[in-house]
Amino acid sequence: MVNNGASGACQACKQRHKKCDETRPSCLRCSRARRTCPGYATGKELKFVNYSQHINVIEPPFVDTVPTSWSAENGLLDWASIEGHARVQFFEDYCVHSPNQDISRGYLSGLPAMIAKAGPESDVAKACTTIALASLGTKTRDQNIAQRAQSHHTALLRSFSLSITTGDTFISVESLITATLLGLHEIIINTDISNGAHIAHAQGVSAILTSKSSPFDLMCGGKLFKALDPTSTIEQEIENPKLPNWQHTPPDPNKVTSRFSILCTPLSKHGAVTIDEIFARTEPLYNRTASVLAREATLEELYVVKRDAEKLKDDYNVWQESLPEEWKPEVVGVVKGGDESLPQVGYWPGTITYYHDPYIATIWNAYRKARLLVLNIIMDCYYRICTFPEHEKIDPAIFTEISELTKGIISSIPFVLSDDIQAFLDNAGTCKPLVPGRLVGGLLLMHTLYVISVLPITEPKVQRYLRDCLGWIGENMNIGQAVILSKCATNELFEYVTEAHVLIWAGMLI
Repeated sequence: MVNNGASGACQACKQRHKKCDETRPSCLRCSRARRTCPGYATGKELKFVNYSQHINVIEPPFVDTVPTSWSAENGLLDWASIEGHARVQFFEDYCVHSPNQDISRGYLSGLPAMIAKAGPESDVAKACTTIALASLGTKTRDQNIAQRAQSHHTALLRSFSLSITTGDTFISVESLITATLLGLHEIIINTDISNGAHIAHAQGVSAILTSKSSPFDLMCGGKLFKALDPTSTIEQEIENPKLPNWQHTPPDPNKVTSRFSILCTPLSKHGAVTIDEIFARTEPLYNRTASVLAREATLEELYVVKRDAEKLKDDYNVWQESLPEEWKPEVVGVVKGGDESLPQVGYWPGTITYYHDPYIATIWNAYRKARLLVLNIIMDCYYRICTFPEHEKIDPAIFTEISELTKGIISSIPFVLSDDIQAFLDNAGTCKPLVPGRLVGGLLLMHTLYVISVLPITEPKVQRYLRDCLGWIGENMNIGQAVILSKCATNELFEYVTEAHVLIWAGMLI
């Protein structure tokens, strides 16, 4: 139990045990939920409140306007207050705190402590302020804040680039997270695909984590963080010689020396199989399949690829079977089917699942996405094989597997995107529009939605629904890349998404 001082929350937030922003005359949580705010207790009525803190509580803050208290006496904006407020908002919007790393790694869980230790003049603190201001400026549509963010961004790019290209100093965890935050800034802010500014940051993060100077000893040598294949990397370095030369940078003396896996339950506590290596084998197989199918492949070549995919599918099954109870999704409700029209976001007919926290939901959806990619490879090979005489028949169980994996992703959407899953279930019968939750949910879900929406094995109606979900994330959670992905109905952005996903994974390292 934690004593948090006198509660100044509005009466509705008190009754619902929700964090209140205490905006007068009506709190923003009530306003966004479209309910009448009953107001606040007087100072004499305030009482000290104790409550238990759970890591799976999701309490999204929203800011609709810039408070007038941010104006100094001379009428100018009080930037110190604005930037401090923006950082707090960013932590609440995008950090999934996990006090128990034996269960969940969270997302950017250690960022607040890292910044407090590094100090306000550190690059990582400046990067956090930059992305926080940019996010706040987008939510409030305040041009002054947006311009301030852009100014910080330009200055930080210069100073950070100089600090990492000298080669004099080791690459620290702070340097890695600075590069990650700069990349996430581009993912959140940009709605123009031609910009592609996140790619340079993704390549920098990839270069750090796959080099001998990496501050982490990652499973599979950091293969999950390879932004491009070796040939493409060499060509890119020739075209852009300004990329940092990490190979000549000495190792961080504080390097995390134990084998580190970001995509499995901790190996020391559970018997779970690490999924890092299985994930790392999936994309190369997908690319090899595309190369084989692009030409007149022999029957033997097709069977080799198909057998490799089936082996990978079996390996994924082993991971799922080894998970502890805390990682297993729980069915908490059902959305009943309506007419034949496309349902609004969150209301696809079927079960609704609940997870320990957004991190675990993200790993589950990444697992489902990867398995669907593998099943798509098997189906592609089968359709080519069936053009040969005396070919083998497809196992009909594969269609059931495709359906179950797709439903698993869809059933997680209300938990990942909504403000309050219980309130959503209570209103499911009325189809009340989904109230947006913490923005990190949209950030962690959007790449999975895009990939599944363009797979040939996905039903057309499901594809349209997932694109609607991406558009909803872009509009309601102000994530620019979701807007871009919602407008693409082909796999032409696969590489674009792969680069961006390097940055998403990197946020799980702290």
